[in-house]
Amino acid sequence: MNHHTFTELFKAYQPPLYRYLYRTCGSKEAAEELLQETFYRAMLSLRLEDTRLIRAWLYKVARNLMIDWMRRRGKEAEMLRQVELQSTGMSSYPMPEEAYRQELSRSSIAAIMGQLPEHYRTILYLREIEGFSYLELAELLDISLSQVKVNLHRSKTKFKQIAETMEGGERNE
Repeated sequence: MNHHTFTELFKAYQPPLYRYLYRTCGSKEAAEELLQETFYRAMLSLRLEDTRLIRAWLYKVARNLMIDWMRRRGKEAEMLRQVELQSTGMSSYPMPEEAYRQELSRSSIAAIMGQLPEHYRTILYLREIEGFSYLELAELLDISLSQVKVNLHRSKTKFKQIAETMEGGERNE
């Protein structure tokens, strides 16, 4: 891979890969380290024959590195403590009541995501937050297209079940 091509790849994929790694491992330092290792591996082994799947390949490498990092540190249960909603792009600040509701919503989503198994968290995050296609998810996760659909359905169902359980618990308090 030539220097110019690698620079373009880095510019295009560094911000979303960093966000993904940071949100899944919860540490800025670890996310930076994993991001660096991802691009190092890309420099060593990525071939540009099939440019459609570069994004999926990079996320696959980043995910595998993140899982290895989490295993080494024994923190699978703490993975993805907070998932922030994407910015709406609005220039004005919300009213205090709306800001409070948004923060409750963000913390609720983070709590629910924290209770999902890793494979459900990952597929849900990549599809809903990063906008991965089914084909990209299949490539990244080494599963069939039909399994992507099944896993997404199951992760959304589990997400809803946890949300309903948490909501029911709050009403009973």
